[in-house]
Formats: sequence, structure tokens, C-alpha cells
Amino acid sequence: MCKFYRYTIGLLLFSLLLTLSGCRSSRSLQNSSFVLVVDAGHGGNDQGAAGRRSLEKDINLNVAKRVCKLIRKNCKGVAVIQTRPDDEFISLDDRAGMANFYRADMFISIHSNSARGWAEGTETFIHPSARGSRSEQLARYIEQEYARHGGRKSRGVKTANFAVLRQTRMPAVLTEVGFISNRQEEKFIKSRKGQKRLARCISNAFIRYLRQNR
Repeated sequence: MCKFYRYTIGLLLFSLLLTLSGCRSSRSLQNSSFVLVVDAGHGGNDQGAAGRRSLEKDINLNVAKRVCKLIRKNCKGVAVIQTRPDDEFISLDDRAGMANFYRADMFISIHSNSARGWAEGTETFIHPSARGSRSEQLARYIEQEYARHGGRKSRGVKTANFAVLRQTRMPAVLTEVGFISNRQEEKFIKSRKGQKRLARCISNAFIRYLRQNR
């Protein structure tokens, strides 16, 4: 019985998050030909990596919001759902569960990287089982956009067993927009100009993906 109540509460939470994020209604979702879930990594008491002047959770959210805005503007027939529209904690299970509940056609998770030393560049991850799939196709488009139009150093497409890639039932990618631990990259990814450029790269890659698979 407890499990049933948890499931019911989860569905109510997903519906509430959909409303708060300014996404389309359930009826509009049914009428959409494509459902995209955009996930801003971390949030709330989970700040993610920390730079000298910024937190990962804030960068992720700002870029994710810009991606959603661009796709809503430029992609007719696409319903866009944000896993978190604000600075709030959402568990990994709930992020994947939201995408599965709405039977999304694509899941994009946005993160900022961190490492010792002067590591730099972007990288986009897919699940190891997704090699040669549509997940890898989108991941390659994203990295190409970063390099060609974003002026970023691409570290390429990589595989990882991240929960949001493992638990989602649709093509899914997790993209790292830069290293918050690198002083120069942090300056770029926390700036409005940098976030606009990164969001444009991700949205352009998504548009390329749609054109190839519709």
C-alpha cells in the first residue's frame, strides 16, 4: 500500500512540475508529435561542482532554461518538459521517472564538469548500450555544434552508466558544457554570452536530430 501511495504522489509531483515549468498541458502533450525532457543537473541542496565564483546547479539551470526557450520558439509540434524549472532538489529516479511517465521521445541532461588541473572542453555521454543508436547521433551533433559554432574544445562522445541514462526508456544524452574547475571556462559558462552560445549549440543539435528522424 505504501508503494502505491508513493507512486501516486510521484505522478502528482510530475504534473505539478509540468505546470510550474510553463510547459504545455496534458492535452497539448497528447497532440504533440515529439516530447522532449530537458534536465538541469543537480539543484537545491545538491549544488554539484563548485567553481571559484559559481555553482554547477545554477549554470545547469540557466543553460537548460535557454535551451527550452529556443526549442519552444523554433520547433513546432515539440512539447518541452523541464525536470526542474527552479533551484530545487529532484532525485535521479524522479528525473528518469518523469521522462518515462510522459513517454518522452528524447532526454537531454545538462551538467558542468570538474576535474583537477586545467582540464577543459565539452563532452557528451550516452549509456554503453546506446552505441550506434539515436542517443549517439544526438550526442555527436551536440559535440559538433560546440566545436563548429560554439568555439569550444570538444572532448567527444563518451559512455557512462549514469542513472539518468540507464533508467530512461528513450534516447538520452548527458552533456557537460565545460569545466567549472577551469578558471577560464568557468568565466565563459557562467556568463550570459557563454550560456546563450551553449544553449544555441544544444538546440541547433536537437533541430538537426529532428530533421533526420522525423
